[in-house]
Amino acid sequence: MKIRERFFLVGEEWTVIHLPNRPNGFAIIIIGDVNHFVRNNTSSWHQRPDQAKFIEELKQAGYTLVYSNLFGRHWGSDEACRHVKRLYDDVMKKEILNKKVHIISEGMGALVAAKLIPELKDAIRSVVMINPCLSLKDYFDQEKSNKLFYKRFLKELKKAYNLEEIELEQIISEMVIHNYQRMPIPTKIIHCMHATPYSLQSHVRPYEQFCNKDEKSVEVSIYLKSKPFHELATPTIQFLKKHQQQL
Repeated sequence: MKIRERFFLVGEEWTVIHLPNRPNGFAIIIIGDVNHFVRNNTSSWHQRPDQAKFIEELKQAGYTLVYSNLFGRHWGSDEACRHVKRLYDDVMKKEILNKKVHIISEGMGALVAAKLIPELKDAIRSVVMINPCLSLKDYFDQEKSNKLFYKRFLKELKKAYNLEEIELEQIISEMVIHNYQRMPIPTKIIHCMHATPYSLQSHVRPYEQFCNKDEKSVEVSIYLKSKPFHELATPTIQFLKKHQQQL
């Protein structure tokens, strides 16, 4: 019986790779939201039935899936970005796959995906962002007014960025969408209006407008009602397949 998933370490972070029964030769790197984790024999994607079904549908479509623990709540840190690049190199050395990968990011994971687009532009085939957080500044301001959660959020940021509070506030206050770079990488944003704390107007629309200023590379799908997570697999797969004819 063939092994269809493997857990291994990349650096000190646990990583898992899912191997499909009928591989199509393309890999997807998944970058999860705040509750994403990988341990030595399980992950958040294994433990949540709806996300497990999402993974299974991608495997049924032939994709090799890989994701790493990524230091927990990294909030788009440079360390998290470096780790994904290391993960890409590691997987390409060990597996027989097309060198251009798809990226799927959820929530906070979009902060890393958006930073990686210019850094890995020759290695990325397409990007799907599900309910993305694309403005750390906006989310910081939102949480700052919520005394119940702000202290925890600040602690997470200090750990992720290895900075003290005063330095953090200064850096985040200067963050805008324009900190990102425009690159003509096909990108689809899926936004479910009532299933995310990251608003359409503060996160999705500014990024869409910025990226599409010169070239229409970002398309947005909006769902007014919450959808089970696994139902997002179908539009995701349709988008990925559309961009698999590139060299």
